[in-house]
Amino acid sequence: MQQVKSHSKFEPLIDVAEAAMLLRMHPRTRADPRRGVRNHVDCFPESDYSACVRRHRLNKGGFLFKRTRYQHGSVEREERKKGADVWVYRWWEEDINGKLLHRKQQIGDVEAYPSESAAHAAADALRLTINNGCVHKSLQRTTINILWEHYSREELPHKALSTQDAYCMYAKNWIVPRWGNMQLDQIKTVEVERWLLATEAANGTQAKIKCVMSALFSHAVRWEFCGHNPISSGIPVGSGGKRGPSTGVRVSSKRRRSPLKLTADQVALVLTELEFRDQLLVFLDAGLGTRRGELGALRWMDCDFNNRAFDIQHSYYWRRGGHLIDTKSEASAQSLPMHPGLKHGLLEWRSQSLYNQPGDFVFASERLKGRKPLDLAAVLKKKIQPAFRRMGITGVGWHTFRHTVGTMLAEMGEHQLTIRDYLRHSNLHVTNKYLQATSKTKRLAHDKLVDAFLPAGLLPKSNLVQ
Repeated sequence: MQQVKSHSKFEPLIDVAEAAMLLRMHPRTRADPRRGVRNHVDCFPESDYSACVRRHRLNKGGFLFKRTRYQHGSVEREERKKGADVWVYRWWEEDINGKLLHRKQQIGDVEAYPSESAAHAAADALRLTINNGCVHKSLQRTTINILWEHYSREELPHKALSTQDAYCMYAKNWIVPRWGNMQLDQIKTVEVERWLLATEAANGTQAKIKCVMSALFSHAVRWEFCGHNPISSGIPVGSGGKRGPSTGVRVSSKRRRSPLKLTADQVALVLTELEFRDQLLVFLDAGLGTRRGELGALRWMDCDFNNRAFDIQHSYYWRRGGHLIDTKSEASAQSLPMHPGLKHGLLEWRSQSLYNQPGDFVFASERLKGRKPLDLAAVLKKKIQPAFRRMGITGVGWHTFRHTVGTMLAEMGEHQLTIRDYLRHSNLHVTNKYLQATSKTKRLAHDKLVDAFLPAGLLPKSNLVQ
């Protein structure tokens, strides 16, 4: 038998699957007639490695097979000139041209992960990312802990700062302690629902925990870590019969009590109990209905005294060292009118303030030399809430004034669209949550209704005996 000197002259007549079936061999092995033994196809000389995938080519084009390998990567400890040592995760990655590149990313320092095993556990989220196209049993054993780390790296940074902090709080305080070590396919809808009801947390808290868990599983479905979302069916609530019998975890977001709303007399009375700066803060919030962050972010350049208008374009986030951010929505970035009383109060405050330049905050912090606005949460706790308590009113927050504005405008007979634009809501559905008739308004409406069919206010006499 003449020996084949070069593989390049070999012309395949049948495909790999048919050849393997005829030879009763696995498609990834071949018989060597010279030695009478089976050799793995890895001994083929023409191999192309890329992105954890090993391809073996036939000489006339095409692939003999394509095998995707699970890449574990490596974790190493590196020294830094300043600070504690850090753990670095290294792996191979293919660029858009098919060239292999050596990548690395810091996992954290040795203070956060004291041992190498802890660093390896933290690197599991990165392994999910780099092995996204790989079918491996390790991907099927993904736990909630690993999923949360992966979500924190891939998707959470794209959300607003306040949303990031809220998700972290609900995940670390509620979700991870209870479900962290469980695999994704072990999470059942009814078990999560029973757990939420057993927590006895407020309805709003239960709804937000459900929202975060649903976001995690939607992320897992998108990255193909699991096949479905057991928390939410994906059909919007309120679709009626379209939702079907399976609606995911069912919890109520209904408030246990209505939000507090003040009357005009109560607002006027509390102004007499406050100092000038705090008077102006309450006057602005009760007159404009702004959010706390928008009130803190107000700068002198946003106050158009000539045209008597406020240009609301930013909000302030006090956590993480303080950040001047965009407003909550596009509808929130609108102008508001300036009453002559507000104009007079602001001009007087500007003459007293140490920070009165156009770029300075209207309510700048003197302790921080104007670099940041006042901590309005501290002002509320130390100044405004005690004044209301002296009047016998508790539970007042900055958002209370926003609810008060919506209710008072409705009582004055303003149209819903006017109230929506004044509060700068995106839709009327949100505005309706801020509107509530007072007892006086309901009594007047009740009297008009009864007088319509009983003008005398008394039932007519009847000859029938009961």
